[in-house]
Amino acid sequence: MSEPCIVLPERLWTEQSIDLTRHRYQGRLLTRSDGLALGKAQRKKVPREQLEQLSRRPKGITALNLYDWSNQGRLEKLKPIRASRMSSSALAFYRGMPALMLFDQVWETTNSGLFQQICGDCHLSNFGGFASPERNLLFGINDFDETLVAPFEWDLKRLVTSLVIAAHEIGLDDNAGLKAIRMMLTAYISHLDQQVSLSPLQVWYEKIDATTLLAKTENQKVRKKIEKKVSRAPLRDSSSVLPKLTRQEDESGFRHFIDDEPLLWHPKPGEPFSQHLDAFFQLYRESLKYDRQVLFDRYQCTDVAFKVVGVGSVGTRAAVALFEDADRDPLILQMKEATPSILDPLFMQTVPHEGERVVRGQQLMQAASDIFLGFSSEGQQHYLVRQLRDMKVSIDLTGMDEAFFYEYADSCGLALAHAHAKAGNADVLKGYLGEGNTIISTLQSYALQAAARNLTDYQQFMNAIADARIELAGAPE
Repeated sequence: MSEPCIVLPERLWTEQSIDLTRHRYQGRLLTRSDGLALGKAQRKKVPREQLEQLSRRPKGITALNLYDWSNQGRLEKLKPIRASRMSSSALAFYRGMPALMLFDQVWETTNSGLFQQICGDCHLSNFGGFASPERNLLFGINDFDETLVAPFEWDLKRLVTSLVIAAHEIGLDDNAGLKAIRMMLTAYISHLDQQVSLSPLQVWYEKIDATTLLAKTENQKVRKKIEKKVSRAPLRDSSSVLPKLTRQEDESGFRHFIDDEPLLWHPKPGEPFSQHLDAFFQLYRESLKYDRQVLFDRYQCTDVAFKVVGVGSVGTRAAVALFEDADRDPLILQMKEATPSILDPLFMQTVPHEGERVVRGQQLMQAASDIFLGFSSEGQQHYLVRQLRDMKVSIDLTGMDEAFFYEYADSCGLALAHAHAKAGNADVLKGYLGEGNTIISTLQSYALQAAARNLTDYQQFMNAIADARIELAGAPE
């Protein structure tokens, strides 16, 4: 396929835009009443109904050439695996191509003008459970590869669209998707309203843990499913993956990763992590807080291997490192290549390190983050480093019934509201959104249009596969 000419607007920031990252407006710190008034005033400048419009793509821009563009810089041998995983369903395609929706949002004629830190890839599969430093299971956004400062509603738009697509994935219709959107946005706005009454410290300390979700789950069938997930979460740690990923040497007692190409393999000469490991992990160590540096020093690296992860990330450089303490207790870290956010050229934000950009966004939007979350560099590539697995729980749509789908949508709204309040300004957002009926109907309409476009894009993608223009390899995830 030919190289696409990706044309972006010169800027998104206008005289109507407001930066919510510093909680100040025109040089003055915002009070709660100031924030609510500012949001209401912004509503008049940018009516919420205008957010319904789905953009027209520039001439010559298609799903296929944006797919080609998104493959630039990825490892050639892994591109067919990425295509295979994206081909499994319309939702898998949507997950694997954030570039499509993000660029569609850029080309829209209107955004709210309320800029703050956002996830950037806020679909329903990027929510789930993760461990707090105290080993409690929290719920929230767990992927921040595209995080940056942008219009806050872009997270809402990506999430509501994913709910319509997911409804079809589990055998429901558009009406179920629209109901899920209403539940999610109602929870989002209601929780923003609660955040307005809290002090900045109270917002910062708030956490959404599994017991919170269980307490508000009335459906007993759903409650049992969540309880099962919660009870198994503590078992999902480094030790639990050792039998599958590693083998122990009889003589030395050390473990090493088991090659299983093309999904797991040891670095070959000239590939990243084939040398200079000490320098890489020294840089990583320096990115940690001091107390975590001391903890990290109790381990030594015994093996490193490349490991294919996710859907949209397939083809970027990702590896795992096995560390053991003196008694051979394991710690497995994941090194994930951090490439510039898709929209980085548009915003030109000063970011010294792409891994640090992700870490900053994650720490800002999550209630608590992995104690080993850090970053480093290998050659010209930047990496995010974190623990592998570590109580990470994702919700499998397979077998999800209608009641669970609605509960999950509600939980996503709750978690996103807290992330936006922690990273931005709940007062201004609540002032802009109002009581909810207008924004709900607006985003329901937007989601139907965007989901239909995604289905058309997916069909084009599948036709290209059928015509052998896109190669597949491996089984879909």
